[in-house]
Amino acid sequence: MGGAKNCPETPRQKMIGMMYLVLTAMLALNVSTNVLDAFAKVDSSLHITLDNTVEQNAMQYRRFERAYRENPTKVGALYHQADSLRKASDDLYNYIQNFKVEVTKLVDGENYDSTARKIINTSDFDHPGTYAIVMTDPENGNLPNGEVLRHKIEEYRELLMDVQHYSQRARNGKPGQIIRGIFSTEKGVNNDGDSIPWEMSVFDGMPAGACLAILTKYQNDIRSYENRTLSRLYQRIDANDFKANDIRAYVIPKSSYVIRGDQYEAQIILAAVDSTAKPDYFVNDVELGEDGIYRCTATGSGLQTYSGIVRYKQGRDTVSMPFESSFTVGEPSASVMNEDLNIIYQDFDNRYVVSAPGMTDNQLRVNVTGATVKRQGKFYILRPNSGAKQVRVVVQADMGGRMATMGEKTFKVQRLPQPMPYFVDNGKQVNSSSTPRKSLNKNTILEIGYGEDGLLEVPFEITSFDTYILRKTGKSSGNKFSSAQLKLIGQLKSGDMVLVQNIKYRTKGGAETLYQGNLALILK
Repeated sequence: MGGAKNCPETPRQKMIGMMYLVLTAMLALNVSTNVLDAFAKVDSSLHITLDNTVEQNAMQYRRFERAYRENPTKVGALYHQADSLRKASDDLYNYIQNFKVEVTKLVDGENYDSTARKIINTSDFDHPGTYAIVMTDPENGNLPNGEVLRHKIEEYRELLMDVQHYSQRARNGKPGQIIRGIFSTEKGVNNDGDSIPWEMSVFDGMPAGACLAILTKYQNDIRSYENRTLSRLYQRIDANDFKANDIRAYVIPKSSYVIRGDQYEAQIILAAVDSTAKPDYFVNDVELGEDGIYRCTATGSGLQTYSGIVRYKQGRDTVSMPFESSFTVGEPSASVMNEDLNIIYQDFDNRYVVSAPGMTDNQLRVNVTGATVKRQGKFYILRPNSGAKQVRVVVQADMGGRMATMGEKTFKVQRLPQPMPYFVDNGKQVNSSSTPRKSLNKNTILEIGYGEDGLLEVPFEITSFDTYILRKTGKSSGNKFSSAQLKLIGQLKSGDMVLVQNIKYRTKGGAETLYQGNLALILK
């Protein structure tokens, strides 16, 4: 009956246990009947401890019921464990009490004590064994009463170990070993050295006074271990709570960027912190400072995600709480617009960059009236419809499922300015006022555009042109001289002129346009 560090016995319990062992040994040695009177004293002393423990258990159950009413979600599982313990303890305790009363009836007859706290014929060696081994229990399969008691003790022992395992999270095996020893039902050995059932070793040939003391000792053990287990269960109600000594208010916005007309939304919370036991913060396996602030340099663009854990003490355990979050990185940008030149060109892929402060490209939607629109890299390509007089562009942003208009713009549709034609030979522009004859050959190309200093870079192409040489007209169906035109050029002398006229050109996918003017080349 030795104690353990996690469930120590009181000095009184140790004294009672020693007395019980000593008196049992003396009884086995057939000492005088005075020893039986000592068993009565042990039984009385056990009842004093028992009554105190019963009062303590009642207080424990009242505390459980109060905690359960206040927070059934938090306390529910522990409360039901305590309730199952109460029912099992009462069942075994009451069965033993009835066992004691029935033995007392057999021993003392009509003069028996209905509480079974006193017994007259303490030296009766016959009736305890008769009741336990011979007489049967009709409510439990007509098994002998002692065997039924053994089964009930074994069932209670298993339940008690299960509940203690639940209450302690099985830190070690000692509680189970102690409970097995206290509520042991191992077989005994008779005088011949033969193995006998537990009930025979306890009740067969045992005086009534000793039997009652043994049964009271079991009752005392039931209430004692019921009390210890209840205490451990109740301690677990707050064992996993995070202890806090400071309450702080925090504002968690749904978004840190809000446009005019949109709705700002933030969650206001109270957070409890323990300033004496600060958690450890880790982001991407890197430990942060004790303030838990995460800082990083935005090196990429778009959605950036990160994750980590917060490690803190919860009771005796260390708990790791995972988390993950994200933020959006946008490219540096600025919009510069000329309000006086709100034009868009016909038959041309007009390139536009669309942006809105605080919004990513993926959030933006561009709606266009009067033109077609397509995405090409970072640009939106707008091409006015045939006959359109203006183009209207509306930019919207996806604000978490709700589309918000960020802005709109209307452009006037105009034709492209007329470009200038020029010849190129071997990658160099031909000088029209002093043209070498050799620069006009079959590889020379007629191009048209706005030149290096032009406002626009438009990929025009020449579709045809005519030449007027020596009073004869020559035709080309492309951007190079025809053989007939080259033959006429070969007849020219220094100072003669090549007149290029009826120049027709177009943009990619556009209509053919006639150049309003001529190009003159003077040979040197």
